[in-house]
Amino acid sequence: MNNLARRIRNRVDREFSLLWLLRLKSREFRNNRNNNLRLVEEGFLNRESETSGDTAILRRIVDAYNKAKDIQRSAVPCYQVSNEWLPVYERSLREVIKTLADRDIEKVGRIYRNFMRNSCSTGLHGMPVDMQKCYFGNRISRKYKQFFLYDCLSRYELWKDLLGNTCQLSELASPNVGNPYGYFIDGTFIRVGADYLHYYATAVGRLLRGTGHRTVVELGGGYGGMAYYLARDNDNLSYVDFDLPENMALAAYYLLSAFPEKKILLFGESELTPESIRDYQIIIMPNFEITRLSDNSVDLVFNSYSLAEMSAETIHNYIAEFTRIVRGYFLHVNHNRDSEVVADNFGVDPRKFDLLYKVPALWNKGRKTDMDEYEYLYRKVSD
Repeated sequence: MNNLARRIRNRVDREFSLLWLLRLKSREFRNNRNNNLRLVEEGFLNRESETSGDTAILRRIVDAYNKAKDIQRSAVPCYQVSNEWLPVYERSLREVIKTLADRDIEKVGRIYRNFMRNSCSTGLHGMPVDMQKCYFGNRISRKYKQFFLYDCLSRYELWKDLLGNTCQLSELASPNVGNPYGYFIDGTFIRVGADYLHYYATAVGRLLRGTGHRTVVELGGGYGGMAYYLARDNDNLSYVDFDLPENMALAAYYLLSAFPEKKILLFGESELTPESIRDYQIIIMPNFEITRLSDNSVDLVFNSYSLAEMSAETIHNYIAEFTRIVRGYFLHVNHNRDSEVVADNFGVDPRKFDLLYKVPALWNKGRKTDMDEYEYLYRKVSD
């Protein structure tokens, strides 16, 4: 089969799979009162901020980014862009990388004020289709309205099932930073992905209940969505995000915009020390800075999906770092089939960690019925 025939065959297969999924989900959500296709386009209305009052935080972000890039160039391979992120960087992040490197504050601001619909956030959220073509144009087809709505309803129903009556719809509220799009539940706008991010922030907060200061590390915090809920709902806690410099810069924009009153530390503004971790509520660092953390200094490490996108060597490096720094829990959600290294084979040492549970993570069941994603919770074994 030649390349053209193969592409046509793959396109036909994807179309057939999508139509089959929509037929299945239409029956599942037939009697759901929020199954309203007419509201999908309203969920994509423009919510971009008109303000230009973010110049000060943009300067901080640009400074931190360029300092991180200067050091990343000489860092070992496990802290470089690799595997599944390489094509994203080459195709989607070229503009924002150049803009940050050029220190073009005005243009960085234009990009970040619209980041939820801009290519700079590729790989951090969105549907597994061409979002620009299918959703951000003038008209959304009925097929893609259904695909989006059924995915959102599936996630929301799972959020309700997992948290029960302990949380209210209002807790999913979040600021309109980055021109978000989303869906409506009982007339309330919910930013896409809020259910998933709020659930894990809640899970982390519950694991760390008690007196005293807590430290949470997230490897690959994306644009800061989980961190927002975690910092909003937990006062006596420091959150530290380690990520590639480009994602680090985006998370800094989101969290600095969302929390103008909180003490937030960016790379290069102060050394990463036990004292600075206690002094700041949110700390956003490039990935290679994880080596500066002290042994047994972190109460919980969280990762969602990015470990399974890395090479075996890089995974081994991070698992070794987690083993060194964690004194409490390691919680992660990752693929256990469709990745170079599956989650069961990450190499978490059973002599160092007890596996408390492994359960299916059903957040993407609205997109794909054949799930390969699992949630794992480990607890560090006391010395």
